[in-house]
Amino acid sequence: MAWSEHLGGNKYKLVARDPSKVNRPKKSMVVEVPTEISKSKTKTDRWITLELAKWADTVESGLIPIKGKDSKLTFRDFVPKWKQGYADQNMGGYTVKNTMAIVDSRLMEEFGDTRLDKITTLHLVTYFAELTNIKTGELLATNTKLNIYKAAKSIFDAASDWGVISSNPMDGVKRPGQSKKERKQIRSRKKHYSWAEVEQLLISLYKLPIGWRLYFTGCMLGGFRRGELLAVEWSNVSHDRQAIWIDTQITFDEEGNIIEGEVKTESSEGWVGMPAWYMEELKRLERIWRKEKLQCKKWKGKDKQYVFHGGDGQPYYPTTPTLTWRRFLQKHELTHVKLHGLRHTAGMLLRESGSDLKTIQERLRHAKLDMSAEYTHESDIINREVVDKLEVLNPKNIKIAP
Repeated sequence: MAWSEHLGGNKYKLVARDPSKVNRPKKSMVVEVPTEISKSKTKTDRWITLELAKWADTVESGLIPIKGKDSKLTFRDFVPKWKQGYADQNMGGYTVKNTMAIVDSRLMEEFGDTRLDKITTLHLVTYFAELTNIKTGELLATNTKLNIYKAAKSIFDAASDWGVISSNPMDGVKRPGQSKKERKQIRSRKKHYSWAEVEQLLISLYKLPIGWRLYFTGCMLGGFRRGELLAVEWSNVSHDRQAIWIDTQITFDEEGNIIEGEVKTESSEGWVGMPAWYMEELKRLERIWRKEKLQCKKWKGKDKQYVFHGGDGQPYYPTTPTLTWRRFLQKHELTHVKLHGLRHTAGMLLRESGSDLKTIQERLRHAKLDMSAEYTHESDIINREVVDKLEVLNPKNIKIAP
């Protein structure tokens, strides 16, 4: 319910009730009709009606600027409220930890003692333009600057949504973009293996214990994220379906402790089909796994049955596969691709097998189709196939050619 009250002259009070409160308190604001509109009663009534509708929407959405002590909160005062009300509810523990490290080391020094409502877009734009490496004094890489930008935006977005500030100064700050030099460097980094390299890798992986061999092979063929495969238990392995069920991941909490958490997105949950030969290898691993469990004197897995573990039933620390993968490549002088690059490799294998983008999205369990497009990088095989189709245009093969 909303209404207006004429205060005299061109001034009106707009009143609306807050539906989010039990007693539905009234919220009001004073507006002044522009002089050129106030000369016409029809135009004035129409203008007041429009402004009243806007005010009612503002009250109903809960985006009313807060008056009183909360409107004078400093950045330092607000961050704990943001962490409790947003970060702890919407971010994983490890992400919260990293974000708070950025806030403490970067944002607090610049904005800590400044009132939120006094921080301007120009202040933020200047700050991001002058960001440098604390140790070397050189300008920051775009990815580092982007992480600081995301942390700041999350905080100011919350302050704006909760009505602590009337406008969001981050709205005018452009997301950091990569320079031409940085884009060239990123393109030069190898993000995935080719089909021929995958064949070589599958043979080289036999130099590892069977558990690690099947872990890395699974990442490469199933496109699993690091923590997803670490969380798989034998109850998640279906030989009837020839598939592995994914609904959790091994990750960190804010203190860096191992926890079993939710998967990245809702679409990440589901069955992932695997080749029959891989599933047979898993059967062999399970027989070895059960024998080793019986022989283990200090089993710490309790009732959990993680397929991949450190020997005592406990899941691997999330960074252990990354370190193991890097050492494996170095020891055997193999081409380096990051562990997450095996997920990109899975996308490339699908693409070179003729799968369309929608199929790749479903296979990699991406929430959005454009994300899958980023995982289907330039392929020498596909490019060669496209070029080969142009061979028919050779003038020497065309009868009317000179």
